[in-house]
Amino acid sequence: MDRRIFLKGLMGSGALGVLPATAFARPAAEREAEVTVVVQAGLPRAQALAAGMTDDRGVIPLTVGADELCSYAGVSALLDRVGRTSLIGVMDDAAAVIFQQIAAARGTGLVAHTQHRIGTESLVSFAINT
Repeated sequence: MDRRIFLKGLMGSGALGVLPATAFARPAAEREAEVTVVVQAGLPRAQALAAGMTDDRGVIPLTVGADELCSYAGVSALLDRVGRTSLIGVMDDAAAVIFQQIAAARGTGLVAHTQHRIGTESLVSFAINT
């Protein structure tokens, strides 16, 4: 087997599985981390992806409109509302770029970023520590 093909397959399959494990990992203090899942409204596949991430964990995804995800005031209010938690976002490419840039300007740290192509939709899931 060609080493490059093996490594590409390993990286591709690892990217799909790393997000939930990373975002729900236990902190060093061994206490349960609070997790908020933010999903863009109007994207049924994004909502299904978020529901799959949270099924066994008892976390209810927070559905947010695209207008709130694509404005500085909306993202800032959302980050203030969730407080100091790990945040998983599932949204389209444009909303994810805007959300991540505003969050980074506020000092959050990006933990993981994954692209998903589901049918004709291009979705992004990411985890940040607020």
